[in-house]
Formats: sequence, C-alpha cells, structure tokens
Amino acid sequence: MDGKAASLKGRTRFQGWLVLAVLTAAILATFFLLAWRDLTTRYAMAARQGHDTAWFISRNVAEKFRQYDRQLLAIVAEIQADAATSLTGEPVWHQILLTIQTTPFVRSIGLYDASGSVLQHSDRKGGFPAISVVDRDYFRQLKDDPGQGLLITKPFKSRVYDETIIGVARAVVDPDGRFAGVALIAVAPEAFDLLGGLPNLPGGSAISIHRSDGINLFRAPLIPDQLGKDLSGTELFTKRLPESPVGVAYTPNRGSVVDGQDRLLAYRALEEWPLVVVVGIRRAEIAATWRHDWTRNAVFVGLALIGFSWLATIAQRQTTGRLEAELTLSRRELQHRAIVEEELRRWATTDSLTGMSNRRHFLENCEREMQRALRYGRSMPVLIFDVDLFKTINDRFGHAVGDEALKIIANVAAACLRETDLLGRLGGEEFGVLLPETDTTGAADLAERLRAAIAVAPMTANGETVALSISVGVAMLHPDDTSVDALFARADEALYRAKHAGRNRVVLA
Repeated sequence: MDGKAASLKGRTRFQGWLVLAVLTAAILATFFLLAWRDLTTRYAMAARQGHDTAWFISRNVAEKFRQYDRQLLAIVAEIQADAATSLTGEPVWHQILLTIQTTPFVRSIGLYDASGSVLQHSDRKGGFPAISVVDRDYFRQLKDDPGQGLLITKPFKSRVYDETIIGVARAVVDPDGRFAGVALIAVAPEAFDLLGGLPNLPGGSAISIHRSDGINLFRAPLIPDQLGKDLSGTELFTKRLPESPVGVAYTPNRGSVVDGQDRLLAYRALEEWPLVVVVGIRRAEIAATWRHDWTRNAVFVGLALIGFSWLATIAQRQTTGRLEAELTLSRRELQHRAIVEEELRRWATTDSLTGMSNRRHFLENCEREMQRALRYGRSMPVLIFDVDLFKTINDRFGHAVGDEALKIIANVAAACLRETDLLGRLGGEEFGVLLPETDTTGAADLAERLRAAIAVAPMTANGETVALSISVGVAMLHPDDTSVDALFARADEALYRAKHAGRNRVVLA
C-alpha cells in the first residue's frame, strides 16, 4: 500500500512538474513571441515615421529647386531677350541682383561665357575675368549637351568664397542654338538643413539628400568630408532604388559607410528632380526603448512564475493578459502623450487671437536666426509695427471690432511675407517681422508694401468703414549685436519716430 501510495505520489509529482514545465515553456514562448512582435511593430512604426519625414522633406526640397530653376530661367530669358549685349547686358545684371535679394540661401549667381570666363557675378559687376570654370564638371556637361535642362552639381569649393556650395546650372544658347555659356546659382548647404525643424525624430537620426547617381549633396548632422561623396556602390543605389522609388533599406552589419552607425533608412526618390531623400534612424535607438520595456516585462513574468508555480495555468493566463494589456496601455499612453505635447507646444508658441507666433516663440526664433546670420555674415533686418490710433477703434466700436482689426492686419501681413520670413505678435497691437537674407533696400520695400496693403484692407463695423493704418520701424542687424534686444530697441526707436512724424509711414533706424 505504501509502495502504491509512493508510486502514485511520485506519478502525481511528476505529472505536476511536467504540467508546470509545459506551462512555463508556453508562457516563455508567448513572452518571446510578444516581444518579437512588438520589436517588429516598432521597426514598422520607425519606418513609417521615416517615410513621413522623407515625404515632408521631399516636398520642401522640390519646391526649393523649382524656385531656383524659375530664377535661372528668368536670367536666361533676360540674356536671350538682350541679344545685343548678351551675358554682359545691364538688364541681365539687374535680374541677377533681384534674384540674389529675393531668393533665400542663394550664396552667389554667376554667368560664364563659352570659354568658361566669369563675365557676371552677383558680387561684382563685370565678373572675375581671371577666374575660369572650364575645368568644372558641370561646365563640360552643359557644353556637351546644352539642351539637358537644369543640372544639379556636385558640392564643390567656390573659387570666389573658398567655401563648399551646391550649384544649380543651365546652359545659355545663342539664337542659332549653339552653346554660349552657363548660368549658375550657388546655394549654401544650410538651405536644406531641416533637422532642427523635426524634433520628433529619435535621437541620433540623420537626413541626407543625394543625387540619383549616388553623389551626396547634403547631410544633417553635417559631416563636411562626406559632401560630394559617391555612394553609388551602396545597396540603396544598386538594389533598392532600382526596385522601388520609395522604400526601406538597412545599412550593412558593420554600419553606415558615412558614420559607421547601423541605421534603418527610409528613402524617397523625387519625381521632378534627380534627387533622393534619405532619413536614417539608428536601430540602436529603436532597440533601446524595446529592451527597456521588455526587461521590465521579463521581471513581471519571472515573479509570476515563482509566485504561482503550482497554478501555472492561471498564472499563464494572467501574465499573458497583463502583458497584452500593458502593451495596449503603453501605446495609448504614447498616443495620448503625443497629442498632449503637440497641444501644449501649440498653446505655448501661438498667439490665440491672430494664430501667429506669440512674443516668446517669435523672439526665440529671432535669436536663433540672428546667430545664424552673424555666423555666416548675412544681412538680417527686423520690422516692428503697430496699429495707428488703435485705442480710438476700441473706444468707438468696441473691443470685439478691435480684435477683428488685429486679425485682418495679421492676415494681410502674412500674405505679404515670404515663406522664410517670421511674423509674430509682440503684444497688444504691436507686431514684429524678421526677414532673413534681406538687405536694407529689400526690408524698406517690404515694409512699404506691408503698410500700403494694410492701408487698403477692407473693414466695416456697424455699417461704417474702419480705416486701418500702421507705422513701421525698420532696423538692420549690426555685427557687434550680442542679442536681439539691441536690434529690436533700434527698430522700436524708428517706430517711435514714425509715430511722431504723423503715423502711417515707414522709418529706418
């Protein structure tokens, strides 16, 4: 009897351990399956985020090159219209000056004759006869095939400024269709620096813009010796792009040939231009958050297995359910946090009445643009304007009409500005405008256009026409300015003089 009981007990114990082992194996298998599935999901989400970012950058880059091409076509048209003087004509020179003043991030514009001599240059009327570009790749390509349209050059070092630039060029032909020279716009690489405006990318991410033949035009963060590097031998250009213009690639196990980092590469080829935008997200960043979450989950599973070893079935169900619920909650929390953060960012940076930047956000952007302008020696004016006799409007028609007047003025001002200009409400009826890459003449012209547009803006209240006008103060950035305070103080002083000179006018500091 005792032997049978012991045998039964042994069989029961064995069966219990066997059930425990099976259930433990099932729990661990489920755990690793969920972990692997979550890692796969995170890679898919990173790829989707990379594609969205690449799409946004592609639109921005395509628009920039459309703008540069329009300017080149205008210059070439002016040359062909002025056949008597061709490349050296006065209208051509004025067209070059207009282009350099109105196009952001254009470093210089040059016109070269059929022998490669510099006949016109945006920094010197009459060009630099001693400098020749006959040995440049873009010059030889356009000379061999003048009808190829817009040519995007490799990054090269300018012989005028001794700095690396990217060129967009078109051939100039004479009335008989023969090659007569080249028109080239030199673009500063920072024209494509969008990384600072994409804060949601994971840490360590990188953005690259390549020509379709694999030549690297730009990278952020910048690695100077990578500009112009030929990456045509990488898998992206030898295999992925020929298969699909949009997709995902991975760097080799040894890491990227650019910076040695192992990355997920979301790429997009532009339809209009021979360019490829690549957004690289470090795989280590994706894996790091996954390891953190699943290390915590592993602790929970281990405690559950130890605490409920003889109740393996119940423990397995509870653990699996808890893990699934935790993953769902984590995703919901991330989604909710992203929504809340976006809403807080909008409220923290936007003026609730006019929808433009509020004072703090506007001044922060001005400080950043001022540092960039000082670093690269660029001109940068600011405008301060406020509404003339605004108190009279409030007293006569009420504050609701005054608020409507501010909205109308904000909309008119936004319509007068370029995409790169910054507009913000400083407080009350006072507004500020920052104009990157603009000289004194351009700032004064824009301020006058703004004043004139607001003066004719239609507004009525209680059946009466409400006359709107502004006074504008303009100030230019000085090399010795250390903060935006001094710059805005000069603009504010000019605004004060405009008020005392009779209002509805522009005064330069």
